[in-house]
Amino acid sequence: MATAKWATPGTRSSDLSGSVLNVASFTTGTESGTMTYDNSTSRDLYGTVTIKLASLTPTTGASVTLRVQYNDGTDTPDGKFGGDLYTSLVLTGTGAKVIMFNMVRLYPYSMRFSVVNNTGTTIPSTGNNFYVRPWNEEVT
Repeated sequence: MATAKWATPGTRSSDLSGSVLNVASFTTGTESGTMTYDNSTSRDLYGTVTIKLASLTPTTGASVTLRVQYNDGTDTPDGKFGGDLYTSLVLTGTGAKVIMFNMVRLYPYSMRFSVVNNTGTTIPSTGNNFYVRPWNEEVT
């Protein structure tokens, strides 16, 4: 009988945020531009997405939503519609924040990630990071 277990996780990506999360106008209620992650070669099944935000003071009930869009190998959806959505609450209090999304479904294509700011405040224009660490299952 085969046993399924977690495989050794892949290496965390470089910081994908670039100028996408580090903009002066990332106000509450807005969505960032997109960050690309190419999974077409490794075809990993899942990923852990880590978002690091520079010091801010979220309001009560603050959250961040991760949008994952994929293409079919040729076309990518127009605009910021559809895709998979993952939401995490953000702790209140002034300081840097680390938000992690586990079990993010990865698709065997080049994908786009964006972040929706529902923190109740503007995200700082510098010091923000975005990483993907892929992983799979193995059957023995």
